[in-house]
Amino acid sequence: MIYRKMIRFKSVLILSLILLTTAAMVTGEQLNNEASNKCPKCGTIYANDIKFCGKDGSELIETQSLPICSLCKKRGVPGEEFCREDGGKLLTPEETIANEQKLLQNKTEALKHFKRGNTFSDEEKYDKALEEYEKAVALYPDMPALQYNVGWLYGKIGAPEKAIEHFRNYCILQPEADDRDKVLVKMSVLQSIIDGKNKLVDAQAKRDTVMKEALPRIKEKCDMVFIPTGPFVMGINDIKGEQRPSHEVYLDAYYIDRYEVTNAQYYEFLDYIKTSSDHSKCHEDEPENKDHIPVNWTDDYFNSPEFPVIRIDWYDAYAYAKWAGKRLPTEAEWEKAARGTDERKWPWGNTWNPEKCNIGESKPVGSFEEGKSPFGCYDMAGSVGEWCADWADMFYYTVSPKNNPKGPEKGTKKIVRGGSRFARTGILFRCTARKAMVPMLGNIGVGFRCAK
Repeated sequence: MIYRKMIRFKSVLILSLILLTTAAMVTGEQLNNEASNKCPKCGTIYANDIKFCGKDGSELIETQSLPICSLCKKRGVPGEEFCREDGGKLLTPEETIANEQKLLQNKTEALKHFKRGNTFSDEEKYDKALEEYEKAVALYPDMPALQYNVGWLYGKIGAPEKAIEHFRNYCILQPEADDRDKVLVKMSVLQSIIDGKNKLVDAQAKRDTVMKEALPRIKEKCDMVFIPTGPFVMGINDIKGEQRPSHEVYLDAYYIDRYEVTNAQYYEFLDYIKTSSDHSKCHEDEPENKDHIPVNWTDDYFNSPEFPVIRIDWYDAYAYAKWAGKRLPTEAEWEKAARGTDERKWPWGNTWNPEKCNIGESKPVGSFEEGKSPFGCYDMAGSVGEWCADWADMFYYTVSPKNNPKGPEKGTKKIVRGGSRFARTGILFRCTARKAMVPMLGNIGVGFRCAK
């Protein structure tokens, strides 16, 4: 009985000692500005009135209040500036308290900007929303919902790099989020957009080099031919109504391009427009905000400097011609340059021969020597159709003036001459063939040449 009482007494005594020792130990978070003692072996921190370690019995070393890591919030080593674990700045307890107060203020202000940003976003005022979101991020970036909304907004306004940056922050702050997989998919899609843009940038840089290297050679080759003053027979009587009647036309002397305008030449024009923003050469009636870039300008076709430029509308052709110090030819000028003065049906003569013009695949301008016109103009049959200056009237020949006809004063379509490489019958390649197109249409089979 006495033995059991002694056992109970010893157990209570041991338990009391353990509780006293435990009560005497403090953690780093419990220390304030008081001096403290530290075990030199295990590193445990005790209150300053404890002299021996409760874990291993070592005599404690007196130390001052320990600095706190600004990142991991663990106690650091006295006398050092940065945390040994993560490199965070070590702060005094006073600095830590001040920082926490400042952080709380920043978080409160950030929430206000975040809410205002959400309101603007709902109203689709994205510029104002972004301004508020960025203010919130600057104050308190560790807000998952804020990082997500900023990422969404950057994606909405077409800034995929910034969108990915903020979505990535969201995933770091919220690793267990239910929508994490969806966010990762969004990031993947945005990255594919960036990769596509980078590919285009690389392709554009390569094209820029190719065009600039080829341009001097092409300019030297692409001269103009002189068409002398005098009459010629325009139109024909044995074909469609829009080509009738055959009639004599007198034209003053002029020059016309030997070849169709090439990709390299048009590239130079686009570069001028891009760098100068000078639209003074454009037609007064052209659609607003035109940049004169052909449809599908990124296609491989436009990487070939000597191919005739295509997919440009009439206003593009007009602006280029005026920029180059030239103009578009009238259809009478075009036809005289194509058929000469002997009423031939095709530029090379009166017998249809598909081997004398470009039909089918794309080729550089001037590839068919035997297909040139009496005045030395190339590709006036096949290759691409060509914009002319005239408004279109399929019955204009019945009322056109004899001297220097320029077409109707107004209309809804413009004249295109010369059958393109997509035509399939010889009749469509005749010098007299006429076609009308809406001036705002950029067609894969239509280009142009200039006159002066």
